[in-house]
Amino acid sequence: MNSERSSNGNLDVWSMPRTGIVWCECSEDHELTKEFVVNTMIEMGLHPVRQLTLDELIELTAAVWNYEEVCRFFVLAVEEAALHIHGHIDSSYPLQESLSIVGYFSKTWQGCPDEACSGLAN
Repeated sequence: MNSERSSNGNLDVWSMPRTGIVWCECSEDHELTKEFVVNTMIEMGLHPVRQLTLDELIELTAAVWNYEEVCRFFVLAVEEAALHIHGHIDSSYPLQESLSIVGYFSKTWQGCPDEACSGLAN
């Protein structure tokens, strides 16, 4: 995978090409932005000045994708994104890494492989 890096060596997920499914169902195929994720976080009542727990990160990612419920495959994909961005699974993540984890997930999410989960997305 051709991973673009920012000047400080961290993965710049916002300039990565999307390899997963489209996150927005508006049919305009627009890219997810950091600003959209921050606004979603604020709408959820999460404070964009502190670390997010893993559970909050999963909840935020589900909200960005407009999923009311998520399956184990979704959780595993968020954890995989955390591994790429943070280096390991942790109980909480700094804000900028949290945003990048949501961005990486959203650029790479292939959807749930289990047909039983198809009804979970809103």
